[in-house]
Amino acid sequence: MKGIWMRIRSRTGHRLTGVVLAGSCCAALAACTAATSTGPINSVTRPAVGRPTPPDSVDAALARMALYPYAILGQSDNDPLAPGESDTELGTKCMAEAGYPGAQSSLGIQVRASTAGLGFGQDYGAWGYVGATDARQSGFRPTAGRALNELGIGQGNSPASLSAAEQDAVNKCDTIKFNFLNDMFNGPLAGINAIANTVGTDLANDPSVKNATRAWSRCMARNGYNYASPQAAAKAELASMFGGNGSQINVSGQVSPSVNAAQIAAAISDANCTTSADLAGIYFAVEASYDQQIVAANQTALASGVQRYRSAYATQISDLPHLLATTKANAFPAGPKQPAPGKSSTCKGGPSSESAC
Repeated sequence: MKGIWMRIRSRTGHRLTGVVLAGSCCAALAACTAATSTGPINSVTRPAVGRPTPPDSVDAALARMALYPYAILGQSDNDPLAPGESDTELGTKCMAEAGYPGAQSSLGIQVRASTAGLGFGQDYGAWGYVGATDARQSGFRPTAGRALNELGIGQGNSPASLSAAEQDAVNKCDTIKFNFLNDMFNGPLAGINAIANTVGTDLANDPSVKNATRAWSRCMARNGYNYASPQAAAKAELASMFGGNGSQINVSGQVSPSVNAAQIAAAISDANCTTSADLAGIYFAVEASYDQQIVAANQTALASGVQRYRSAYATQISDLPHLLATTKANAFPAGPKQPAPGKSSTCKGGPSSESAC
């Protein structure tokens, strides 16, 4: 799970640039860089889950996880740990303080990729594909469901029509938000990210998840798809639709009918094989067990992270007049930057460009 923030300019209703694969890449549980931490407690017992009933939806499954409210800390206004204290609300207050409350929807969006697979997800991920109906209708096309809507994805407006003063305020507030979240990632949220990565490692090494994934892969092979993992399938199908390598995409491009039919067929096979292997049922049952154990063992560190985040957020709100007077109005850059380990990532996507982070 990538320990970074991704900075995304989200505009029209169908553009989810840079976000979509955050969830599935995090769910891939690949090796990645986490922020510096003293290290979470990871004394866990491997659960024996059998063949549990799969969840009705990924959102529902994630919302039941013990780590969920920590995974969405700072990103969702509905987080019970810090209600109304998200980066979106920070941007709203910043634009109001700047005198342009009507332009807040033109702000960019920051995504904490390290916990995206634990707090926000699509139908597809390391758990396979959940939802036969969605597979037939959308396949691997990203959809802005409840989780992504909480981030404000697809709800923004282009700043191009704004006055110069409004654009200046947007760029200042974007910078203020991004700097704050970068500081939070390397500070109060570092321990939470490390704990999330620990859960990811436990899941990746769990024998039940490994066996179910292998069963899924054998099933897919019988249907003509040579994928070792559900993440590889999603990445390949996204690349077939939107180009690039499938890791960072811009979904505003047109997809031909033949390519769309092919990716839907792959999604249907994915969903069917997920059911036959009970991959989603096993994956989320195992995750629930590890989540519960890890959260219980690290309650002091988690509580400290929440308290420190909320205190820093309150300070940031009170400092907005000073920050607006002193912050340089940095526009989103023309191209991506590769961050140093533990730093934030800056992404920009346009109507005809592929995002890269």
